[in-house]
Amino acid sequence: MKLSCEALYAQSDVILAWVLGLPAMAALLLYITKRRKWPLLLEYARTTNHRKIGLMYIGGGLLFLFRGGLDALLIRAQLLLPEWSFWVLQKDKYNGLFTTHGTIMIFFVAMPLLVGLMNVVVPLQIGARDMAFPYLNALSLWLFLGGAALFNVSFLFATPPTAGWTAYAPLALGPNPGQSYYVYSLQISGIGTLLTAINLLTTIVRHRAPGMTWARLPLFTWASLVAAALMLFAFSALSAGLLLMLMDRQFGTDFFTGAGSPIYWQHLFWIFGHPEVYILALPAFGLFSDIIATFAKKPVYGYGAMVLSIILIGFLGLMVWVHHMFTVGLGPIANTFFALSTMAIAVPTGIKVFNWLFTMRGGRLQMTTPMLFALGFIPSFVVGGVTGVMLAVPVADFQFHDSYFVVGHFHYTIVGSTILGIFAGLYYWYPKLTGKQLNERLGKWHFWLFIAGFHMTFLPMHFAGLQGMPRRTYTYSAADGVFGYNAISSAGAFLMGASMLFLVWNVVRTHRHGRPAPADPWDGRTLEWTVGSPPPEQTFEPMPQVQSAEPLWQAKRSGRLMAEARQTRPAPVPARPLTPLVLAGALTAGAMAMIYRWYVPAALCAAVVLAAMLIRSWRDERIDWYAGHVRREADRQTLYADKRAGVWGYLTMDAIVFAVFFVTYVLYTPSAQGPQPGELFEPGSVLLATLLLLPSSATLVLAERGLRRGAPRLMWLGLGATLALALGFAIAEGREFYTYAQQGYTPATSGFLAAYYVLVGLHFAHVLFGAGWLASLMLQRRAGHGPPALLEEKQRIFGLYWHFVDAVWIGIVAIVYVPSLL
Repeated sequence: MKLSCEALYAQSDVILAWVLGLPAMAALLLYITKRRKWPLLLEYARTTNHRKIGLMYIGGGLLFLFRGGLDALLIRAQLLLPEWSFWVLQKDKYNGLFTTHGTIMIFFVAMPLLVGLMNVVVPLQIGARDMAFPYLNALSLWLFLGGAALFNVSFLFATPPTAGWTAYAPLALGPNPGQSYYVYSLQISGIGTLLTAINLLTTIVRHRAPGMTWARLPLFTWASLVAAALMLFAFSALSAGLLLMLMDRQFGTDFFTGAGSPIYWQHLFWIFGHPEVYILALPAFGLFSDIIATFAKKPVYGYGAMVLSIILIGFLGLMVWVHHMFTVGLGPIANTFFALSTMAIAVPTGIKVFNWLFTMRGGRLQMTTPMLFALGFIPSFVVGGVTGVMLAVPVADFQFHDSYFVVGHFHYTIVGSTILGIFAGLYYWYPKLTGKQLNERLGKWHFWLFIAGFHMTFLPMHFAGLQGMPRRTYTYSAADGVFGYNAISSAGAFLMGASMLFLVWNVVRTHRHGRPAPADPWDGRTLEWTVGSPPPEQTFEPMPQVQSAEPLWQAKRSGRLMAEARQTRPAPVPARPLTPLVLAGALTAGAMAMIYRWYVPAALCAAVVLAAMLIRSWRDERIDWYAGHVRREADRQTLYADKRAGVWGYLTMDAIVFAVFFVTYVLYTPSAQGPQPGELFEPGSVLLATLLLLPSSATLVLAERGLRRGAPRLMWLGLGATLALALGFAIAEGREFYTYAQQGYTPATSGFLAAYYVLVGLHFAHVLFGAGWLASLMLQRRAGHGPPALLEEKQRIFGLYWHFVDAVWIGIVAIVYVPSLL
């Protein structure tokens, strides 16, 4: 095929990326080799230390910040002049530009930067020696990086997603492979985020230092706790929605097109999307609270009210998603309810603003760079809140919806809270991240240029929107009367971009010439300032006894050293594995293969994933740790309680996903075409499957009873019976699927069958996974592989999982089978 000059020019942005990217990659590899950095990279690839993992999150987030920021500058260049054509950035290219910008900034910039700060700081603030599950922490990181890399590859192959960061159907269901990149990359990185949420919740609940009561938690930790709970709920709903969209794209179902409902995707997306706003904002609120208290030299005003407002914001944040959908025709009752709930969330947010102001009132303010970002945040976020209340009025929203007013509001909310908060946190906690302190003069240049550019960019967008300028448009005419607003916005965007050069130079200069930072460079108030900068891998030796909400500040005022705890809980089990990297890499490669329907390579990648999980189970770092470090029964019980708490977090996530699929089944059953449930299901096969699966919970209880009584025969009888029943159920259910497929009833036949296959098929996958897990545990027991106490814990953890699987089957029988058989 002969390429024309026009075709080459149309893809010149992609060609330029390859031309610049390949030499840059070669130069980086050369630098690593010449400076002998490969051992350091291997160390970080295998680490499970919370500070190092946090650094990699932050490094990845900053890298994608510049990637997404470049997209923003290209957008503003295209919108600089009326009827202007800048480079090739028109039409579908422009659609890809704003889609990648929004997706990268939300999922691959704001999230990892905040998660990175949480990783580093939360354990230090509560006196924990690491995150509760170090191995899981490493896996979360590599899943995020795998998803982010997969998403960015779509541009290099000239197939970026083009349906916006919200991926509304049916736009997201066209032939463009870019939307499949969107689905798979968000699914992979989303799994990492869910694992991080479980890890954060368990760490904060279970790993606080002695005396660190709930009333003494730093506000950043409180905000991280509520944000982690929101992550668990919101990302579970998103994962379920993405799986349904994947079925539409990959297997021809009609959940969101044809006989399906595009509105259903909007519900699922915004059930995630609006809590995501608070997932991003709440940690910034907590961060600013700690910073303002430090540099006002006062305790936070109204600590109890601040905590209550954080919890209320998190709770109400789950109840406002429909205000994004006022124009879809849900009716006045729904619109009124969600308008009121949206306005109500302004109350706890307003409480926080007044608390920050009263904290500063009468204080001895120090205008450091972190404090400047905190001061810049307050009026900026208030503007975003006020315009949010305007958008909460349904009749007004009909005018504002899909206009640049919404773009301005959204950026005032996210950039005005999250990004300013991230910058404040980087300057504030940089000594804990790296052991050095960023230059204050360069930091203030960064702040003033960024805040000026921020308001220049996004304030005019409100007026352009009121003038009628729609969002996601690549051009406008002079007669529209919005040229002035766009010109100011474009100038402001480039000013924000210029400010980032000061941050880059500050980091480079600090690492070349900066002096080591002391443990407490800011005269801090909380526990993170009691350890070195950077903190050693074995922190809090000895463990402090916390006696107030500001233990370090109290010790300074009293002139005495902090009290030491007499008894401490065991530290999380450290490890140096490569399997998290292998797991994430295989998942990413398998997703790439699935996008292009290369099923054999995808199957090979799936085999690698299963092999890595099996290796992890047999080469468990806890085997040696339990033998050498866990000597007291109380310590073993503490570590088991940690794992049990983590499993309950996982089961909560799983329950939310199943709940979404139960709702999906109810919504799509019966279907207008294809067989109806009563024509399809056979009472005999349902009864057989139930009689095989449900008794397996009883046989597992029998095995656990044998374990407690020291009766190995009873234990083995129970385990063997459970495995046999699980395999029997799998055969029976697999036969049912095979029969339907032979009759031509596939997921693409009707909405009812699609919902059935997703719900019951996911449960079937859980049964198969559980059977493999149980078989592995039985082999480990037979081989005596590991201390008996550890094998006992593994068996009990499996029991929680298996009882959940049986409970889900009861729900399936009650909702799917019984109504159709009666």
